[in-house]
Amino acid sequence: MAILSISNEFKSGATEIGQAIEKQLGYEFLSQSRIMHEASAAGKEWARFSVDYGQAMPTLWERYDWSFMGFMALIQSIILDHAQKDNIVIMSRGANYLLRGIPHILKIRIAAPLEKRIERIMTQESLSWETARLLVKKADYEITSAIQQIYGKKWDDPSAYEIRFDTSLQPHEQIIESIKSLLIAKDHLKTQEAQQKLAMKALAARIKARILINPKFLIPTLEVEDTEAGIVLHGVARSIKEHQAIEEEVKKISGDTPVTCTIHYRGMMSVKPHRLA
Repeated sequence: MAILSISNEFKSGATEIGQAIEKQLGYEFLSQSRIMHEASAAGKEWARFSVDYGQAMPTLWERYDWSFMGFMALIQSIILDHAQKDNIVIMSRGANYLLRGIPHILKIRIAAPLEKRIERIMTQESLSWETARLLVKKADYEITSAIQQIYGKKWDDPSAYEIRFDTSLQPHEQIIESIKSLLIAKDHLKTQEAQQKLAMKALAARIKARILINPKFLIPTLEVEDTEAGIVLHGVARSIKEHQAIEEEVKKISGDTPVTCTIHYRGMMSVKPHRLA
C-alpha cells in the first residue's frame, strides 16, 4: 500500500486519525516521539539532544551547530529508513518536505480552527481556557519556526500536501474513509522505480547521518545528494586524513552503489571529483 505522511496542527485530532488508519489498514504508526526515541538509541549524547531539540525550536546558533546538524541528519535518516517499509503512517515535523518527489506517498494535512483545538485540550487536560490557548499557540509557533529553519519552508504551505482535512467540518470517520480511498488509489504508483528512488534517498540520508554523528569527524559542511547515477558527496574536510577516513566510512555503507566524492580540504586547492573504489 501507499505510505501516508501527515502534517498536522497541534490538537487537531490527527493522532487519532493516524492511529485509526494504523489499526484499520494494518499500518505501522511512526510518531514524532518514537522517532526521538530511536534517535536516542544512537548514544547518550543524542539521547540528550532528542530532549533538547525535540521539545523546542532550534535557535539560530543551534541551527548551524555541529550537534544540531548531526541530530537533524539522524532524524531524517530514521524517517526515510521507515518510509521504505510498506504500510506506514508518518507523523513528523517536515516529513512532507523530506519525502517530496516520491510518488507513492500520500501527503495530507489535518487542521482545525484555533478555538476547536483550545476546547479539545481543555477537555483532555482539564485546563483553563487561557492556559490551553497559550499551549496551542506555543506549539504552533515552535513547529512553524522549526520547519522554517530546517527546511526553509512554511509549515502550512499548500504545495507540501495533496489534500487538507478540517476536523471541525468533517467527522473523523468520514476523513478516515477518504484517506483510505486515497491510499488505495495511490498504491499503483509504488513501482520498482519509485521504490529505488526512495531507497537512494534513504541511503544518502544514512551516509550523511553516519558522518555527522561520528565524533571522529568535524566536517564543517557536508551535503549528500542522491542522483540517478548514484550518491554524490559535497563538503569541506579539515585535512586529507579526515577526507580519507570519511571515504572509508562511506564505503562501508554504500555497498555497490556508485559514490562520487567532491569533498575539498580547508585551506587547500580544490580536488577533482572522483569515484570511490
